[in-house]
Amino acid sequence: MLEGLEPPVSRNCKIARILSELEAKDKQILTNALADRDKWGSLTLSRALRSRGIDLSDNTINKHRRGECRCGK
Repeated sequence: MLEGLEPPVSRNCKIARILSELEAKDKQILTNALADRDKWGSLTLSRALRSRGIDLSDNTINKHRRGECRCGK
């Protein structure tokens, strides 16, 4: 019944997947926000995104910024 069971393979982190689904303008806004650590702390950015329907934790944002996520960005 469980022969061949394997975890899903994804080379992209959650942020990279979300970026790939956004329109160009929104993608640029999020990319800029991720790059601007002084203006957008991880928790502040997480809360702002959640208020707009994008569920990203501050931990996910931190890992992505440090290059410790799956995509290594």
